[in-house]
Amino acid sequence: MLDILSRITIRPEPKDYGLPAIKDAQPVPLSVDNFHGVEPLYNLSVGFVDGGNNSLFIAPGQAVHMLRLYYSIFKDGKKQEFGRYTFILNSRIDVKDEYFNVEIFDIDGSGIFPNSMRIGMEEIDEREKIKGIGAYLRRIGEWLLMERIANKANVLVRDGSLQTGEKREYEYANRVFESLNGILVGFSKTCTLLTTRGYSLTASVHHLSLKEGVKAPWYYHPIARNISTIKGDMFIVKLHPFSEYVFRVEVYPEDGAEEALGALVPYSNDPTFIGYPYGLIDADVNARIRDEEAKIYRTMLYNSADAFSRMEANSINAHDIISEVR
Repeated sequence: MLDILSRITIRPEPKDYGLPAIKDAQPVPLSVDNFHGVEPLYNLSVGFVDGGNNSLFIAPGQAVHMLRLYYSIFKDGKKQEFGRYTFILNSRIDVKDEYFNVEIFDIDGSGIFPNSMRIGMEEIDEREKIKGIGAYLRRIGEWLLMERIANKANVLVRDGSLQTGEKREYEYANRVFESLNGILVGFSKTCTLLTTRGYSLTASVHHLSLKEGVKAPWYYHPIARNISTIKGDMFIVKLHPFSEYVFRVEVYPEDGAEEALGALVPYSNDPTFIGYPYGLIDADVNARIRDEEAKIYRTMLYNSADAFSRMEANSINAHDIISEVR
């Protein structure tokens, strides 16, 4: 094994990065001229939104998920306001009409979701089937929460891209875009975009900045023109000079980028993850449904289920049982 691993060639530093490879967009060649400095701004309120989900009961025709949404508003480096909302989703398949019928139990009485939703099977990834309901409604819930707090902050930041998947998610997202008076930011922890030579796009931009001595905080733009998959525009940013990370960021409207990114710089010096906005760390921690927490409710639900329901769950959970063998 070690011999094989030692013979795998890790590519050397590139002399030619290639062009940004973004579907249906016109790439802009990588250039040091596309780096722009960011001045920190301290007088703006910044909102952060994230969601989490975990499964409690999964059978081929029924699933129960736990979902949590969280937001916080920061100003002058301090958390001014926050909200944390938990939901239980009970989903059943309507095989004949090809729908998922979802009962939504609002634990905190937030009123973010309706009491029930009908979701077409075509809206969920075929590989996920009913398992995918939790993640799908989490994404919708994040947009619904952003709509609710859209005008509470000068800059509103969500964990993840501003891209939307299915038609229904786009409709909820569009309501946020239309109701917004400030600036909306999609801040992605990871990025799989490539260049035409197969290199990571973010790594290529980061490498170029170090080679050319560009001092952070900076943003890189333009990456490509006429990117049709997002509203606003795409940027690559480095928010702290000591950070080893750069991030893909989308901003709407795009002319608010300097203001929005400047507002994030003061929140990007936390040693927990230097260069990453602390408000998103706070949101992730508070929205997360850890496996330990979910397991408590999962056990309660499974133990209280009737014999046939347990048989249904057993039809697809053998992999999980074997995975727990030490």
